[in-house]
Amino acid sequence: MTTKIICDFAPSKDNNRNSEGAFITLKNGNIMFAYSRYGGEGDDDGAAADIYASISPDGGESFGEPYPLITHTEMNADNIMSASFMRMANGDIGLFFLAKTKTVNCLCYLIRSSDEGKTWSNPVLCSEDSGYFVVNNDRPVRTISGRILIPAAKHGTVCLPGSKFLDDILPGVLYIFASDDDGFTWYKLFSGLTLPYCAGCTTGVQEPGLLELPDGRLWCYIRNDSGRQYETFSDDDGASWDEPTPSHFTSATSPLSTRQLRDGRIIAVWNPIPVYNGRREEVEGVWTGGRTPLAATFSTDGGNSFAEPELIETDERSGYCYTAIHETDGGEILLAYCAGSVEDGCTLNRLRIRKITR
Repeated sequence: MTTKIICDFAPSKDNNRNSEGAFITLKNGNIMFAYSRYGGEGDDDGAAADIYASISPDGGESFGEPYPLITHTEMNADNIMSASFMRMANGDIGLFFLAKTKTVNCLCYLIRSSDEGKTWSNPVLCSEDSGYFVVNNDRPVRTISGRILIPAAKHGTVCLPGSKFLDDILPGVLYIFASDDDGFTWYKLFSGLTLPYCAGCTTGVQEPGLLELPDGRLWCYIRNDSGRQYETFSDDDGASWDEPTPSHFTSATSPLSTRQLRDGRIIAVWNPIPVYNGRREEVEGVWTGGRTPLAATFSTDGGNSFAEPELIETDERSGYCYTAIHETDGGEILLAYCAGSVEDGCTLNRLRIRKITR
């Protein structure tokens, strides 16, 4: 595996954070990349942010000047973030994102474009109409049946007196939102599953992801603070799920990302080192979350086993997370992920695009 950095979206005085993106190939062969762009008002998850885009005309070798796709003011929200793309069955581009309002609401929406991203439809609510639903970037999936699934973690919220935004997130519960009509209407397909609470695992379900395996099962992998990704499986298109158990993916408290490639291989990208006793989540007073190294591994047997991890990033003064995965028309792999260093003030503030060739 050979890799190279294509570009970084670095923070600046009037752009405090760039994070959490997704890719889609346009009908003309260009690649559109969308991500969360924060202004100069702050860099926490509730600060003002918009969804910006950048276009690659050369198969991911370069990306052009970013421009706004949709703003938080258009959504009458405090913040919009966590973009995901999907090519819809009718040919539209679907753009999913989160909108946060009044501290305690974090809701998932879908907008569509029939002209390859030039104009966008009115937003359609994909989640319930109130509550704090965390849906990571690059997460919705379409199963072989045509059903679209959105994995979410619902959290109870706590806002301390005098605070504008969320101060604490209580243990999460798995929700699956679904559409059977190409995203025009949505319903709650499943809810209620969480992780066993114990002294070593207190977060519940965080930032779940989905992958449909070649045998037809759905694999749901779940961030938490136990030192491993948890996992659960569904054999009925997401309507019911097994009891979650620890997977073989050791992990920091950070998300796992996966994708099945056209040749049948499954790629997984994550931070394989847990936050063990004595491991730091801050470096020189800056939060990195212990989210280094960033590693990739491949499965050639439908996810039953994975090869030895290959390291992508190793800098201990940086953190790497929220990876979007995209296969180009040429079979190369684009990764976009947060790559903030001590100099950037936080792991989440810098966004990097890297290309992998095998």
